[in-house]
Amino acid sequence: MSNPGTPPLEISAAAPARPPIAGIRAGIARRAAQGFDAVWWADHLLHWFPTSIWTKDLVPQAEQQPSPHVWMDPFAVIAGTADVAPTMRLGVGVTDTVRRHPAALAQTALTLDHITEGRFILGVGTGESLNLAPLGMENHHPVGRLEEALTVLRMLFATPDEVDFNGRHLTLRAVAVGLRPFGATPPPIWVAAHGPRGLEMTGRLGDGWLPLCPDPAAYAHMWAQVQASRQAAGRDDDAITPGCYVRVVVTEDDEHARRVATRSLLLRFIALTASSEAFHRHGIEHPLGVGVMGLTSFVPSGLTRAHALELAEKVPDGVILDTVIAGSPQTVASQLAGIVRAGARHLQIVNMTPLADPMLAASSEEHLGTAIAELRRVTAS
Repeated sequence: MSNPGTPPLEISAAAPARPPIAGIRAGIARRAAQGFDAVWWADHLLHWFPTSIWTKDLVPQAEQQPSPHVWMDPFAVIAGTADVAPTMRLGVGVTDTVRRHPAALAQTALTLDHITEGRFILGVGTGESLNLAPLGMENHHPVGRLEEALTVLRMLFATPDEVDFNGRHLTLRAVAVGLRPFGATPPPIWVAAHGPRGLEMTGRLGDGWLPLCPDPAAYAHMWAQVQASRQAAGRDDDAITPGCYVRVVVTEDDEHARRVATRSLLLRFIALTASSEAFHRHGIEHPLGVGVMGLTSFVPSGLTRAHALELAEKVPDGVILDTVIAGSPQTVASQLAGIVRAGARHLQIVNMTPLADPMLAASSEEHLGTAIAELRRVTAS
């Protein structure tokens, strides 16, 4: 039996974000029927994939979807689908506070708090260049800016009165969000953080932590840093929910899953968002340059086909496999259980198999269901 002092494991899924809206509503209903605790929407304007490679000869999905950049606004979609699964939590995981000013974001989050009757989760991160640079938006000192944004969100959630804030990146003069939370507490803020400064900030200002980290040892090391910061700030032991965003490629056996992952052109582009350290572990420099962080450097918009394919070719298979859990249902369950043992109490499991190979969409859902059932079994004992 599970330890009575340990919160139950929550398992969530990525929500569909492309039209038609009837399909999105059906997808949410299906996830609710499958027993997921929450669904999360990504907040993208543009995708990781250059338009120049989005052709039927390279990307099967281009047959049905002529552009890679098809995203519905997650906040509007949550408002329009909150009635589908009345007990399921609905999150944005994650947005940035550059395109969306923290004061406007506070108002939106509180509005969705009312529409969902307290089920909305606000996930925030430093932001991705691919969604900022094409708009002419800069994000210098991203961690410092995010820390100020979290402070402003906390201030505006805490009072209907006018507040001032004088920061390096943000300035507020007599700003008020009079709208109050639906219940006793405002929407929880989950932070996507990985580096020491971000982890320390999460311990002080976050209600949840949502890193991308499929490695249990790395997860445990980072969670210890969040916990140390929380304790230093005098916060309660249960103040922060430790979550983890995990991408999976799941097929009938390990070898096939690894082959599907490493042969996927689209997963190669997603791997370009990894850090320089991720590439150094495999003995090469990041294809985007020395010392870069992929999320804050990779801008696929405008890349020529030749340049885009050259970048993708430089991604080692090992970096791809470091960004996903690829294997059989048993392997996926085992590795997810390792993350739980490292401290995670909420797993957002994103099935990347259909993106890697659309022909495996249906079978991968069955395999994922098997993996989740096994995960629940082993973590309950």
